[in-house]
Amino acid sequence: MVSPSSPAPSPIDIGSLRGRIVFSDETQDIWVARADGSGAHRITDAPAQEFDPTWSPDGSRIAYRHQTGDGETTEIFVMHADGSDQRNLTRNRVPDWGPAWSPDGRWIAWNSAVGTGAYAFAGYVMRPDGSRVTRLTRHYVEYPAWSPDGTELAFMAQEPGASGTDPDYNIFVLDADGSNVRRLTDSIGEDGWPAWSPDGTQIAFASARDDCSVSDAPDCESTGDVGPWMDVWIMEADGSGQRRVTSGFGQFLAWAPDGREILVAGSGSLYVIRPDGSGRASVPVTGVPHPLFPDWIA
Repeated sequence: MVSPSSPAPSPIDIGSLRGRIVFSDETQDIWVARADGSGAHRITDAPAQEFDPTWSPDGSRIAYRHQTGDGETTEIFVMHADGSDQRNLTRNRVPDWGPAWSPDGRWIAWNSAVGTGAYAFAGYVMRPDGSRVTRLTRHYVEYPAWSPDGTELAFMAQEPGASGTDPDYNIFVLDADGSNVRRLTDSIGEDGWPAWSPDGTQIAFASARDDCSVSDAPDCESTGDVGPWMDVWIMEADGSGQRRVTSGFGQFLAWAPDGREILVAGSGSLYVIRPDGSGRASVPVTGVPHPLFPDWIA
């Protein structure tokens, strides 16, 4: 903690950020850029909604969500990093989303309504060519995220009876073979969209626990819209030490490859912030009004 006599940490110099980011303009097409937001260019352009992208570990390919106009058919696609050679991996005509590439590049995890009667989501893995589809667990699973060593997956899961505009979700973790499910959070409202730190010791996540619908704190927040206020939290990989990183709005998160910053999709913009909550700085992406679902690679 910075003492009162210490100078405030300086804002992050976005010009020093290295690597590449991928993100979508809300749910309308996928873009890539340098980590500082420069050189942004669109790589998909289709009547369908294409969003929710994730890099392959070597940066050569991107997995993403492809949603047709009926709103019910959502498939996992993969393409080259320049947008070419787009391929449908799932072809099951049920909701599929949340693709996440394993650290060794051999698997893609995602959540699917297959086998749930379309009333829930289960966690699956498959090869990057769509083969060897395997269900991980009977547990409810959304937005799985691999640990850096590939031995675990964190995910968000709806609790029984959850409903409304801020349903009760918590973050869980399981072993990569689907065993040993453990709960990491237990707060009212939504906790979700987990992202592991590159060293595997921490998990950043978004939480609605500061929304005024569930919090009586004098600094509670409200979007004034249909959804809850989401802000950024962090915890140790075992769920201990949960603390708020920032009270600014943020929902979808990605760590810098070196672990020094977290990239956040805020309210209509991207920003970076240090894990200790200092140095917030905007990451401008010209031509993209509503950047969401960021992922960051070296």
